[in-house]
Amino acid sequence: MVVVAGSAVVVNQASAEQKTLDLKKWYVLVNRNSGKVLDDRASAKNDGAAVVQWSRHGGANQQWRFIESGDGYYRLQNRTSGKVLDDLGWSKTAGSALVQWKDLNGANQQFKLAKSSNGYVRFVNRFSGMAVGVKNATKANGGGIVQNRDRAGANQQWKLVAAGSVAGGTGNPGNSGSTPTPSGSTPASQAPSDNAPASPPASPAPANGSSTTRFMGSDKVFIGGSMTDASANAAPFDVRYAYIHSQPAPSSEAYTASRCKDEWSAWWGCWGGSSTAPGNQVTWQDSVAAKATYQGKSRPQKYLWTWYSLRDLGDMAGEGDGPGEVKAIDRRDLLAKYLNDYRFFLQKIGKSHDMIDLEPDFWGFARSLGNLHQVPAQVTGANPTDCGSQENSAAGLAQCLISMAHKYAPNAAVGLHLSCFDWESNVQKCVKDYADLGAKNADFLVTDVSDRDAGWYAQPAHGSRDTFWTDQKAAASLKFWKTMAESVGKPVVLWQIPVGNMAGNNTPGHFKDDKVDWLFGHMDQVANAHIAGLLFGAGWTEQTTPETDGGNLIRKTIAYHNSGGTALK
Repeated sequence: MVVVAGSAVVVNQASAEQKTLDLKKWYVLVNRNSGKVLDDRASAKNDGAAVVQWSRHGGANQQWRFIESGDGYYRLQNRTSGKVLDDLGWSKTAGSALVQWKDLNGANQQFKLAKSSNGYVRFVNRFSGMAVGVKNATKANGGGIVQNRDRAGANQQWKLVAAGSVAGGTGNPGNSGSTPTPSGSTPASQAPSDNAPASPPASPAPANGSSTTRFMGSDKVFIGGSMTDASANAAPFDVRYAYIHSQPAPSSEAYTASRCKDEWSAWWGCWGGSSTAPGNQVTWQDSVAAKATYQGKSRPQKYLWTWYSLRDLGDMAGEGDGPGEVKAIDRRDLLAKYLNDYRFFLQKIGKSHDMIDLEPDFWGFARSLGNLHQVPAQVTGANPTDCGSQENSAAGLAQCLISMAHKYAPNAAVGLHLSCFDWESNVQKCVKDYADLGAKNADFLVTDVSDRDAGWYAQPAHGSRDTFWTDQKAAASLKFWKTMAESVGKPVVLWQIPVGNMAGNNTPGHFKDDKVDWLFGHMDQVANAHIAGLLFGAGWTEQTTPETDGGNLIRKTIAYHNSGGTALK
């Protein structure tokens, strides 16, 4: 996945240790006093919406980026709402509320970053001269965000933790891992996923090239995506998905600790903050999905987790996307940390009936180097306990990841991400390479359709590309997916499908795309290609989401459910 480097500026004057601030990177803002993060309450999108602190859960409503206003001042923009932090009513009263508002670039929406110790900063409003803090220094979820005289109190100090660069998709489908996960603040009770109602295990396809008739306990093509809790309960969705990514845990202590530490907050296992147990990101979201309802009745959903941490390991190897990842897997020290982290992730899934999407794009990078059995990886030395019998290659790493999933998350289905960027010109190479990766030992393949809405791509500023579907384009894609499914005897799940609505006006959040309509209108063709599920979601900022598409995805899903669904083939 290609990460957009973004515009970077050096925060000067009273900045935090002269750090470089990436203007295209999203940040989670962690309060020093409470360990909780700045949160758009309930993912609201209206002017005047409340901003609070909440336990970190990785949602887009807890991600902020900085927009330069000049003279060392910045606006803080929320990823879910698109609105900015605002001194309500141009107040100069101590204790007055800070809210979200349309970006007017007013002085009451501009903040400078004032240095505090240990990497923390204070946000000082340009108009009022007051600092952003948590009301009454409370440590409770929902604590209000206010401005007050700058006393450099711990409740006025914030740490900027990178949540990942702006996201991407097919060919470059993700960010450094932080595509939007289901937003909305974490409930106070976070039951472990092992308490979720049991559902039938995955039924892998036969390995003789025939299609499967059941997958994840169902005989119908399932529907799901990345969305808020409210959207997930507005239609009979079957599955939700989210990314899991970061560099490995900074200390092996994190895997056995009862509570996270503030200094671990950049690690995915502690995205929930220091009030939660390591790994809470998985157990909490599994429990939320298990409690899903539709029309007032229980209708449990499953989770698909996109495990995307080799990108971060590439950073540790010093080269980042692609080349850095390939370099990292040939370093025993780095790969050992990565596999330890992966084991912990699988243990958090435990007995839940989840799905795991393994490393989008990495297999494409490895394929570009030639024979996957000859791309070196220190598999046996990095994890002799679980993978001592695997070969030391990219192909061996794929088999290591698959076998570990079956060992530590026995009820989960594990899928290799289908990263064949050259499929239109060389399908047979893709068939061979996925045979070399041992895809027949996985439970499914997973792939994406496009990373951004077609209306976004069509704009001159974005290349004037035509990614709208015709019947011919769709047929070509379906033929490729069917070929791959039959080559390994496993179904395919389409993931991160653009949500754009053809009734949109091609503005941020409302771009056009025809893939939702096409897919729901051709479900027999979808099933004939051995596709087991359709998962919809934005793969880049500004794209249409299930919350901004005018209800199109929800209506289509309800109609599909009411029709009885489409049988797997």
